[in-house]
Amino acid sequence: MQENSKTHILEEAHLLDYWRIFIKRRKLILTTLLVILTAVIIYVFTAVPVYRATTQILIERANPNLLSPQEMFAIDPSGQDFYQTQYRVLESRAIAREVIRRLNLIRHPEYKSISGSGFSLFSPLSWFASSDSKSELSRQKIDARLINAFQSRLSIKPIRNSRIVEISFESTDPKLAAKCANTVAQAYIDWNLGLRIKSTQSASVFLDEQVKQAKQKMEASEQAIQQYREKYGLSLMATKSADAAEAEDISRQRLRQVSSQLIEATNRRIEAETKYRKAQELLRHPDSADSIPEVVMNPIIISMKDKEVQLVRDRTEKAGKYGPKHPVMVALNQELENLRKLKRQEIGNIVSALKANYEVAARQEGSLSSAMRSSEGETITRDKITIQFQVLQQEAESNRQLYDLLLKRLKETSVTEENRTVNIHVVDTAEFPMSPVKPQKTKGVLFALVLGLGLGTGAAFFTEYMDDTVKNPEDLEKYVDVPYLGSIPRFDTDDQGKIKSDLMVLNNPKSPISEAYRGLRTGILFSTPDHSPHTLLITSATALEGKTLTAVNIGFVMAYAGERTLLIDLDMRRPRMHKSLGMKNDQGMSNILVGDGDWRSVVQEAKVPNLNFISSGPIAPNPAELIASGKMKTLIEEWKGVYDRVIIDSAPIAAVTDPVLLSRLVDGTLIVTHAGMTSRHVVASAVRQIRDVQGRVLGAVLNDIDTKSDNYYHYHYYHHYYYGEDGQKKKGKTSKHDSGT
Repeated sequence: MQENSKTHILEEAHLLDYWRIFIKRRKLILTTLLVILTAVIIYVFTAVPVYRATTQILIERANPNLLSPQEMFAIDPSGQDFYQTQYRVLESRAIAREVIRRLNLIRHPEYKSISGSGFSLFSPLSWFASSDSKSELSRQKIDARLINAFQSRLSIKPIRNSRIVEISFESTDPKLAAKCANTVAQAYIDWNLGLRIKSTQSASVFLDEQVKQAKQKMEASEQAIQQYREKYGLSLMATKSADAAEAEDISRQRLRQVSSQLIEATNRRIEAETKYRKAQELLRHPDSADSIPEVVMNPIIISMKDKEVQLVRDRTEKAGKYGPKHPVMVALNQELENLRKLKRQEIGNIVSALKANYEVAARQEGSLSSAMRSSEGETITRDKITIQFQVLQQEAESNRQLYDLLLKRLKETSVTEENRTVNIHVVDTAEFPMSPVKPQKTKGVLFALVLGLGLGTGAAFFTEYMDDTVKNPEDLEKYVDVPYLGSIPRFDTDDQGKIKSDLMVLNNPKSPISEAYRGLRTGILFSTPDHSPHTLLITSATALEGKTLTAVNIGFVMAYAGERTLLIDLDMRRPRMHKSLGMKNDQGMSNILVGDGDWRSVVQEAKVPNLNFISSGPIAPNPAELIASGKMKTLIEEWKGVYDRVIIDSAPIAAVTDPVLLSRLVDGTLIVTHAGMTSRHVVASAVRQIRDVQGRVLGAVLNDIDTKSDNYYHYHYYHHYYYGEDGQKKKGKTSKHDSGT
């Protein structure tokens, strides 16, 4: 159910909906249109004509002077910001003040009204100021008002893709308009020329002072160089000759030589140390001593090894002939042992030689390191002196270049002071305009039409948006999510606004209202898919929505259809049904529910066959408790066995809980809604309360519809027949309303 509601809410509005709003609110739209159109017409036909004169000037890109604009003024005349600046100058108060002074506009009739008294009730400071202060304050205010008035009439318009600018001025006097436009152009040219001359003069004074300062700095820097030479004896550094360069490189060459020798000595020391450490490690293991590289390559060791091999071979050969203690074997072993002892001694000598080589290399490295440090210190000292000298030289060179540049610019500026050419030229002077530009009557009227229609339409849609009442069947289905069962036209009323007759179906059964109730009866009967509801609760969200009228007339329609119908008034707080039917209310439902008699004893017969009525009876102090009692449910079941239709009129849902309690006991509930009066949020809340207690809402009926109103203009067209008082059928005109039946 909620998903269907959201789907309806998200539907796009149909064009006919907009057209309906437009027709419905046409009076508001037409009123707004007429007010705006009338105001504009009065204005355009009574306003004083305004004339416009235009002068065209050309602003050149290049600045025709001898100075470099980038260096002197830091302005790029070819950039867009340059032209934007010129436009703002044309619109400035300085130009406006100058034009006012030249043309003496303070005396012109058009501006005389602006130059009034300086006293103001809204300026308390003027009450206590002295006469001189008041006079000065008055002049300032008049000046400000004149300038503001002048600027409001002046317009600057650059012509696209060109360097031409249009200067336009509006005035009620065509001659004054032309004079002001031309004077603005001339004042702007004079201002620009004066600015250039003033800038050039300022530049001359500035450059003259800078030349003096630059000369002093140049002389001071050259003196500093001379003193530095005398202090450190750097006469060779006076120039950048090759001899000076060689003199400066002596210490650096010595440093490079010592550095190279130190690297070689370090490599030799590392190599000797590595050999010595490796030999020492291998010497700790007698079996590995022969693997020392220097031992392996030593010729003495090689011959000893050969002799050792020979002795071992001889001992092996003679071991088969002689015993171990044989003199020959003893001599061979002794000789072999002596040879090996000599070899060990030789290996020790080789390791000692490696140690000596390592120590010599280390001493050489240390000596070269000391020489390296000494050379580095000398080089650093020399470099510091040289660098400082170069800094002094560069400073002196910079000061000289700056002095030369400033001296050159000073001479150029002196020449430029005599140049009076400008980059602004008048292309077309303003002429006296022949026809006014304001007011434009045709455009004004058209604008009023468009504005009036726009504002009127906006006001119409805004008013419609703020109206949250239920006005048509679509509102019921879209916002309340209940089926639409029918609509009832507005009853005829007397001069005091009271309904002439509540019993429209009885008194005028062939009227459109009676036909509407018959259509509502059809909607009720077909509102449930399985069977038509036997018991029907008729209520409304709020009071005065016509639920009692609807219940009474629906009862008559049911009775006329041949169905035994019982009307019950359960609005036990403000009963009204007995008044509509013209019956008594001395006993009724309140008596039955408290056990004071049987319901059959209080049944009253209506004016038509098949229609009975039970009134509410005396007002009870606790209606909700009586309705919620078990007896109420029993009574409804009994009525269903006796009558074909049981129609119950109850109190409004927003006021009490009676209809919510009854909705659970009946087959269905009908919500009566006053069209165009009841808020859809209130109706939706009422429906939600019934559904929250598992009550069944059959649908809603729109009551008191004004068929002549624009609210129901577009829903459908119907061609109907009605019966006059003479009983003859007459054909009616095609009309439009939202009855939906």
